[in-house]
Amino acid sequence: MALSDNHQLIAYLARKLGGTDLRITKEWQNMEGWSMETFSLDVEYKKDGATVEQALILRRQPVSGLLEPYDVSTEYRILKALQASKVIVPVAFWYEGDSAVFERPFYIMQKVEGDVHVLEQDPGADFRLVPDDEERVSLANDFIDSLVHIHECDWKALGLGFLGEPGSGKSAALQQVDYWADVIERAGVRSKPLVTLAINWLRENAPETEQVRLIHGDYRIGNFIHQNQHITSILDWEMAHLGDRHEDIAFVLGPLWRSNAPANWVCHLLPEDEFLEKYEQKSGLKVDREKLKYFDLLLSLKAVGIMSTAANSFAQNKTPDLKPAAFGSILDLAYAGLAQHLNERLSSC
Repeated sequence: MALSDNHQLIAYLARKLGGTDLRITKEWQNMEGWSMETFSLDVEYKKDGATVEQALILRRQPVSGLLEPYDVSTEYRILKALQASKVIVPVAFWYEGDSAVFERPFYIMQKVEGDVHVLEQDPGADFRLVPDDEERVSLANDFIDSLVHIHECDWKALGLGFLGEPGSGKSAALQQVDYWADVIERAGVRSKPLVTLAINWLRENAPETEQVRLIHGDYRIGNFIHQNQHITSILDWEMAHLGDRHEDIAFVLGPLWRSNAPANWVCHLLPEDEFLEKYEQKSGLKVDREKLKYFDLLLSLKAVGIMSTAANSFAQNKTPDLKPAAFGSILDLAYAGLAQHLNERLSSC
């Protein structure tokens, strides 16, 4: 059913916006994301004798997918909380848990104008996702600033304790190991010796966390909106949690988000050494390179969790969406990455 034909949704929007004669004038489903279902809506309605036009984004909980179990209300609550921080996020308007309105729970947020750098594969050695150097440098500075703002925000004062404080010491790392071990077990691949060995090593070698911080969990190019050479919003908070900031930093440095050789820029934006130096300068915090190696392995376990969940979703015929099938088809690559990082850790002991 087209959204413009959904009378329950139209009535819901009219009630929330305080208008009458509301109609959806334009609609499309954004296909860039791989998790939540995202719809762009242009609406028109009457209010106080005037015609109002407004652009909205609707994020709906999927039937199944990469990050089960889903709870769209968590991302909504994070966005609402961060509106009182320095972190630039879309304004979250309303959450609706009644599936009668639009089949499954959803929330409505502001549509932020701008573009998203979509990651693409290109065999050319000179491929550059951000070809203009002035824009690239400007985005790189904003990118680091935003990560620092995420890590320095007072999550307790913002009311983000519902994400589950892991506690002091090694608890932050161990909590993430246990979380992704459970994800993999639910997907049916926990019995693989490689996975078991990696989980055991991560538990035995968990590092101390100096301070629990807000972690985005998927911070990279492709997950922000930009306009006029500046980042205007940070997106996709499904994997946000409380933990060790080195987890986010290791994710940013990951090979999947790098530009092609010879540049090999972090998230297609700047060299690794420059990124780490600027993060330390802006945050006033040192980056522990040994911790990054630990979280490299943890993130490889996370990749196995995401891809095995996707493979299981497709195998169980939970959804007609082919995105889980695409992710599931590269599960062997995730195992290879896990084996490589585990071997590096074992050989350095």
